[in-house]
Amino acid sequence: MRHLKWVFVCLLGLFVVSSVLGMGCTPQVMGKTGFDVKLSITGMTRVTSVFGVMRSLTKADALVIDDAVYKVTRLEAPLNGWHLDPDEPQRFTVEVWAPRGSDPAPGTHEAISERVKAALIKTVENLGFQASVESIEQRKADHKVVMN
Repeated sequence: MRHLKWVFVCLLGLFVVSSVLGMGCTPQVMGKTGFDVKLSITGMTRVTSVFGVMRSLTKADALVIDDAVYKVTRLEAPLNGWHLDPDEPQRFTVEVWAPRGSDPAPGTHEAISERVKAALIKTVENLGFQASVESIEQRKADHKVVMN
């Protein structure tokens, strides 16, 4: 059992290193609007499925909603407390942001937030899991810089 723990720690370390190196160091200036979304995902029975969801959300094509385009710029997975009971939800925090020049027209954020929810849920459901949005919060900034 002790060896299994170290194997898991080593695999987790490799994943973190590959994620950091895979992101690269090219900064990208994003637009002025975004959303923080808390996703609740059920149906997971393996640790690899958690990483599969993370990979799919970060690699998903931009969420095109009307004239606005949103991209996943940050993702936090439930790195502690995995029970992997298919009926117990795993909670992910996702930040989506509009790229520079793709901000939506003023006054359309409520409609767009509903479409962002639907797009994220569809991405997760395409993997075979059930998803729901626990909360969505609009964010605004003068600009946002993310590492690509």
